Amino acid sequence: MNKKFFNRLDFKNGQLEKWLNECPFPITNFRQMDFETDGQKQVEILVDIPIEQTTVNLDHYGLKLDQKTAALEMQFIKIDKERKALISESVKLRRQDANPLKQKKIEDKLLEITCEWTKIGKELTDLSKESEKL
Repeated sequence: MNKKFFNRLDFKNGQLEKWLNECPFPITNFRQMDFETDGQKQVEILVDIPIEQTTVNLDHYGLKLDQKTAALEMQFIKIDKERKALISESVKLRRQDANPLKQKKIEDKLLEITCEWTKIGKELTDLSKESEKL
């Protein structure tokens, strides 16, 4: 971690420095908050995690693999991975000022996949709510 970040703090903490130095992802923003809470200092950290290195967190949606929803959840995971790859490709093309027709094709496919992802997510959420009522 760059020393300039540590110079933004009005305090030192070895554990924080160690944690920041060991962070495997680029830190894109780092600042000390202007307020303190009951004897605590607060720091805001923004970390960039490549979308290709992530997977869907079913717990976030209140889902768990079971017989009733396993196939739908596997579809959701698969389409989520495809959606993330398209997002990544779209960002790369925009940064490279690539052929607008190629960008449009990727954006159209992304819209189609996102609609399917949203539909499956809603179905899973509805199933989850139904199972909670039982």
